[in-house]
Amino acid sequence: MRWLLMQLALCAVTCLGCRLNISLLMSSPDLINIPAKQSPVINRLHDCMTQAMAYAHAIRDNAQDDGVPIPMELVASFQDDYNNIIAALNEAHNIAS
Repeated sequence: MRWLLMQLALCAVTCLGCRLNISLLMSSPDLINIPAKQSPVINRLHDCMTQAMAYAHAIRDNAQDDGVPIPMELVASFQDDYNNIIAALNEAHNIAS
């Protein structure tokens, strides 16, 4: 999914907040069709994931600066959250039409 979002961002470049331009994506026959109902939630998820990456990088930087690793239980908890997000997106993709 992350690869897909990166590819979508390349197809519909917008500079303000790295927000996907869904209306541009839906207007091109060569690109994916995202229903209007999904546009705001996809944009919101993209924003949250972008922020989450920034937070993860800050945690990494702090750990490197201080020479103190974060607990593996914390890493596992975030990994479970990530896996649940991917599972929900896969389920949304695999809906039978």
